[in-house]
Amino acid sequence: MSSVNQTIQDVFNEPGCAKNQAKSEKERKKGCTKQLQPGGAAGGCAFDGAKIALQPITDVAHLVHGPIACEGNSWDNRGAKSSGSSLYRTGFTTDMTENDIVFGGEKHLFKAIKEIVGKYAPPAVFVYQTCVPAMIGDDIEAVCKAASAKFETPCIPIQSPGFVGPKNLGNKLAGEAMLKHVIGTEEPEYTTPYDINIIGEYNLAGELWQVKPLLDELGIRILSCISGDARYKEVAWSHRAKAAMMVCSKAMINVARKMEEKYEIPFFEGSFYGIGDMSDSLREIARLLIERGADPELMDRTEAVIAREEARAWGAIAPYAERLKGKKVLLITGGVKSWSVVAALQEAGMEIVGTSVKKSTREDKDKIKKLMGEDAHMFDDLTPREMYRKLKTAEADIMLSGGRSQFIALKASMPWMDINQERHVAFAGYHGMVEMVKEIDRTLSNPMWEQVRKPAPWETPGQVSWQDKAMAEEAEIAAAMMSQPIGGALAFMGMRGAMPLLHGSQGCTSFGLVLFVRHFREAIPLQTTAMSEVATVLGGFENVEQAVLNIVKKTGPEVIGICSTGVTEVKGDDLKGFVHTIRQRHPELDNVAIVQCSTPDFSGAFEDGWSKAVTAMIEEIVPEATVAKRDMKRVNVLPGCHLTPGDIDELRDVIEAFGLEPTFVPDLSGSLDGHIPEDFTPTTLGGAGCEAVRALGHAGWTLAVGEQMRSPAEALERRSSVPYRLFERLTGLAACDELMLFLSEISGMPVPRKYRRQRGQLVDAMLDGHFHIGGRRFAIGAEPDLLYALVSTLAEMGGVIASAITTTTSAVLAKLPCETVMIGDLEDLEIGAADADILVTHSHGRQAAERLHMPHFRIGIPMFDTLGAGHLVTVGYRGTRDLIFAIGNMLMHRHHEARPDDWRDAWPSAPNVLPEPEKELVP
Repeated sequence: MSSVNQTIQDVFNEPGCAKNQAKSEKERKKGCTKQLQPGGAAGGCAFDGAKIALQPITDVAHLVHGPIACEGNSWDNRGAKSSGSSLYRTGFTTDMTENDIVFGGEKHLFKAIKEIVGKYAPPAVFVYQTCVPAMIGDDIEAVCKAASAKFETPCIPIQSPGFVGPKNLGNKLAGEAMLKHVIGTEEPEYTTPYDINIIGEYNLAGELWQVKPLLDELGIRILSCISGDARYKEVAWSHRAKAAMMVCSKAMINVARKMEEKYEIPFFEGSFYGIGDMSDSLREIARLLIERGADPELMDRTEAVIAREEARAWGAIAPYAERLKGKKVLLITGGVKSWSVVAALQEAGMEIVGTSVKKSTREDKDKIKKLMGEDAHMFDDLTPREMYRKLKTAEADIMLSGGRSQFIALKASMPWMDINQERHVAFAGYHGMVEMVKEIDRTLSNPMWEQVRKPAPWETPGQVSWQDKAMAEEAEIAAAMMSQPIGGALAFMGMRGAMPLLHGSQGCTSFGLVLFVRHFREAIPLQTTAMSEVATVLGGFENVEQAVLNIVKKTGPEVIGICSTGVTEVKGDDLKGFVHTIRQRHPELDNVAIVQCSTPDFSGAFEDGWSKAVTAMIEEIVPEATVAKRDMKRVNVLPGCHLTPGDIDELRDVIEAFGLEPTFVPDLSGSLDGHIPEDFTPTTLGGAGCEAVRALGHAGWTLAVGEQMRSPAEALERRSSVPYRLFERLTGLAACDELMLFLSEISGMPVPRKYRRQRGQLVDAMLDGHFHIGGRRFAIGAEPDLLYALVSTLAEMGGVIASAITTTTSAVLAKLPCETVMIGDLEDLEIGAADADILVTHSHGRQAAERLHMPHFRIGIPMFDTLGAGHLVTVGYRGTRDLIFAIGNMLMHRHHEARPDDWRDAWPSAPNVLPEPEKELVP
């Protein structure tokens, strides 16, 4: 530890650090950063800081010497990008055990280095010392020296045990390791008068790549970036640069100062954030290079590039300026961002109501005062309570900070945006400034905020209302994703003791059977009339009759549901007449309900077949009579085909919580919910019984879920005079509020505490999820009612609907909050998804997602490559919450991988027509 202590003391006395030099000698000995207090500690440790500073060196193997938690808990939590090797993303650890702690871990470390060199052949291995091996006295410098000689690979010891200090100290310790063991150990093939180092830039979200194209255009070469998107050799030969720019609040000021002292490389501190600061940094780079021998014309070229890029940036910002003008920002960050981001936001017309300076130097604070005035609100340590108060009382419109404090803003129902290292959006350079403005505007204008700030409807007079805006357009193209017959068959599967029967060829049933088995992972009752060539020509009456008799004989069903198919519809078979004749010929069938419906698979879609089947059930089974006195505690529920068994269970719990007695028709939650039956039955295992259907006319109300259920609800009202209430969706905050308010009204009960709590959880989920959903482009393919639920909910979260594809016409399509909707197929969905961020459809969309290289969120029928499809819940507060989490998580796991040329793709620069600079041979 003696060498570590000496290094730490050197860092504490760093003459380049203005903050330390303002202290007395006694104060400097205490450390260069405010020490964390027990019980009030926050932030990273020295090990964390060292790893942050060096891990962006992408081709190096970063080996953490310590217990697994040191690497496991810190691994892959930064957004630094690489244009080459991805080895830096691999977590290496010695995973020290009790034996290592007792006997020492040096041998274990040596073996780990040997294994890494043998398997990966990296140009170097960086070994990070952590608390435990430092405490037991492991000498990693000796091990690294021996391993370097043995394996002919540089092994660099990083003396950074976490207990020696905070993250900022770790940054400097990492820099010391580079100065001692790496910098100056390699030579470049050549140098030019235009070679620079950038120190303290980590290429977060690819930010370096928003700056590099401009430097390339000017003929300026980044000889080394320490350490964003760096290679080991680039750091090793960085001592040959002509000038350097220091970024990141002097976290590596020791590196810049000592390289100036030892290698005569002048440096300045600058910022790539904001239009003005970006321009100033380019000018200062040009000035330093000219002083070191570059062509004086470099400044003229630099001014020309600045003029062009500033004009572009201001032009791109203009559409947002009016909306953002005067918006108040609370900035909770530190270091260079405490002033550089202030400048950037002021350029966009926003007002900074306060900025934190906990990690800022005296020079940082002076710059803040210059930007914001002498009365600038600077906070050394703004407490969470005070942050919350400022946001809750609207002293600020948005907070920009790191991830730890985001929840303070969200709990106050105020917008928040990530400005620290975990983010995945690049804000550097001119183009980055435009992206920052866009992100702030997107965050502030997200329609979700209006929803989550509204009190629950039962807490204020009146009812929550919401409107969908854009009208949909129908496209006259063919092909449906799924057909009417299997939609009708599935509806019959929601009846107890049912046997669905498809009147058509055997293949019609076979395909539907396979689809449902793969989706529900259950035994599926489905039969066919097995139309032959002869029967198709002569008519299918005999096939229908024989099928009904065989089913009754073999399975003893309560219900037989017959759906026609394309072949029998084309032939013109009269199913209604067939059933009438069969009943006349077979009176023994009087105890069996036989329901038939016309479901040609050459028109309509899955949703239409379901609707027709439910309508047919009501018209066939419910008596045509008006009940003198209805039971107002009883509620009929007609769920659309887009509701899963899990959705129905959730909805049942909600209704019963109000003291009401619901009857679901159909009820897939009783038949296809995956339960284990006591006895085997060849028909459906459960569902709504015929006696329950007959009693629908005794209920006080009917709840119809989805536009597809309007026809069944109207049929029931005609037959029994039971009024109905149509809920076009039950996914989304406003839709769930509407349901709760209705149930409270018809039951006379207040909304139960359980659902008030769930509402709060949904609001919280919306706050958490909008960062990942807002602004993302969705390509969605689904049946109309499911499409409506998904599109509306995602739009309310700020999502952008890039493509909406559905299967059939529906009145609800006109209410979709997107520009267009197409009745089409998966090919149309794939074409429309070309510029989307995520594909949302059932499992058949997986090939399109693979071809498009985009994440695929599975929903609807069929979902055959995932488990638990029948238990997926997307209705109610809880279901909406889980839907937001599921989609948000998928987007989090598949962030756009920035590339070096992204900047050029989005914002082309003028071609580089400069002559090749004169090369200088290295002596």
